Amino acid sequence: MRILIVDDETLVRKTMQSQIPAPHVVSLADSLDEALDVLDKQLIDLVFTDLSLDESEDRVGLQLIQEISKNYPSTVVVAMTGHDEAHLVEACMKAGAVDYLVKPFDTKTLTQVLRKAPVLHRLLRKNQTLKHQAGSKLVTHINLYTKSPAFKAVIETAKKIRGSGQSVLIRGESGSGKEVMAQYLWSLENDDSRPFIAVNCGAIPSHLAESELFGHKKGAFTGATENRAGKFESADGGDLFLDELATLSMDLQVKLLRALSSGDIYPVGQDVGRKVNCRTIAATNENLEELIKEKKFREDLFFRIKKFTVTLPALRERKEDILDLAHEFLRSGNYREKSFSPKAEELLLTYSWPGNIRELKSAIEVACVLVDGDEIQPSDLTPHLVQSAPVYEEVIKNNSIAEIDEKALEGRYSHVVSEFELKLIDFAMKKKGSESAAARYLGIPRSTLGDLRRRLQGIKK
Repeated sequence: MRILIVDDETLVRKTMQSQIPAPHVVSLADSLDEALDVLDKQLIDLVFTDLSLDESEDRVGLQLIQEISKNYPSTVVVAMTGHDEAHLVEACMKAGAVDYLVKPFDTKTLTQVLRKAPVLHRLLRKNQTLKHQAGSKLVTHINLYTKSPAFKAVIETAKKIRGSGQSVLIRGESGSGKEVMAQYLWSLENDDSRPFIAVNCGAIPSHLAESELFGHKKGAFTGATENRAGKFESADGGDLFLDELATLSMDLQVKLLRALSSGDIYPVGQDVGRKVNCRTIAATNENLEELIKEKKFREDLFFRIKKFTVTLPALRERKEDILDLAHEFLRSGNYREKSFSPKAEELLLTYSWPGNIRELKSAIEVACVLVDGDEIQPSDLTPHLVQSAPVYEEVIKNNSIAEIDEKALEGRYSHVVSEFELKLIDFAMKKKGSESAAARYLGIPRSTLGDLRRRLQGIKK
């Protein structure tokens, strides 16, 4: 734990410090101002503060407890005084202290407080996380089940990452479940006191992004009427999920890199950094390597965030899960009385799902509302799909692009080409059994086929 001892008597501070063993990290302060300065520069888990920090009759320590309770709500505060008086105990508890020690106290008493403090800190941190998430969907532990070999491999990778504390980059197409995977990584740590703070980087106005991530000090800009913690500080001790990472400006990427490299954040209006300890989980559906070449994404930030990489397969690459997901969406949407006809299930399995799991869920939810009766037919699903049927199948069937429904092609060039290329490569692989033989069969270099295959499956070299 990170501990702060506040007392105007040097002997008391030094004695307590000597009694607190490693790996606890102890800071010292002899006044209200010095204590607030320490709290401003680093996140503290536990504060021991004397109530009388100067020669006056005022209980300055009470003011410090109130400041901590207001501005650092996940910090545990233990009050210390030489007077065992009931009204002082009550005042300390009202101000926000969780315990009250009468000086002098022995090492055994101090050890008991140190044992209880981590539990109290987790409770305060959990309470703060719940307040932070108020009004949004609370994060709960989840488990992932799959029949797909491709997704099983992803889950096994996620389990290996557990406990490492290293940053994770989640890659995958839009709608493939990147936030769910981030929540799964959080769930694997099996500690619901750890915060999970999600940030949609693409939804933050550019002029507010720095304050949103790192917080700001009172008076830092017009409208900053009080200190405000940013997402990094809120995620201290847990996970910070940065969705749509590639949308961040280059200027903010520099500040993000500094925070990830040093663990120091700099709230807007503050020159001195403060330490935070959180794992960063980033997600993107953009090709970061291409953005680096175009000077739109920093290469050093890329290597910092991708200590571990999890690449999610597109839904069309895990068809084994489609019907299970579809029935789960019926249950979770309270449409248990609804079912899919055999033809509807066939459509679910043959459609290419360019919008992935998000499109599947949306199509089912709309169909459940509009269907006549309890059995969902293909006609109930088709109007809500991006394209009415897999385009490559229409090309093969009709032998002419001109005969394809124009809505199936509109705005879909890249996806149609990718679909057809992957279908062609899979056909050659199944027919010939190896990349070398398939490449000879198609008349292209083996390296070209391998690169195409990996790119089309969303796997980066």
